[in-house]
Amino acid sequence: MKICVIYDTKKNSTKVFSEWIKEDIQQHNIDVDIFKYNEFNNKYDYDLFIIGSPIYYEKPLKGIMKFLEENSSILKEKKTAVFIVCMAQLFGKATEKYIKNHYLRPLEEKVGDLVVESGVFWGWIRKINEKDRDKVKKWVNEIVKKLGD
Repeated sequence: MKICVIYDTKKNSTKVFSEWIKEDIQQHNIDVDIFKYNEFNNKYDYDLFIIGSPIYYEKPLKGIMKFLEENSSILKEKKTAVFIVCMAQLFGKATEKYIKNHYLRPLEEKVGDLVVESGVFWGWIRKINEKDRDKVKKWVNEIVKKLGD
């Protein structure tokens, strides 16, 4: 099995999340490549694509949206997972529906109906949030479990 992680980042936190995802996938003896969206190798022979973006000004970054737009016809035929990094969770349970509708849905719509999992991670401003590290590990385990089903 081969997995490809593609991300965009503004202040490197999404890159760190992508690297954590890669490390955790490798713990399952699965091959994984990781690319910033504009460095993607244009090879589509992966079993799963994981797409990630931070949220700025209420939306995913333009770079990742452009990547999804340009590759949507291919990605719609592939299993995908998407994740976002945003601090909207700070406002509690009331924001879950908002996050799903405004932040995750734009990514999910571009990749089609084969989304196996969506993740929302808090991120950080000054220092790495170790709770997010644990959350990534659990998220990756869910993805791997679903791929094995």
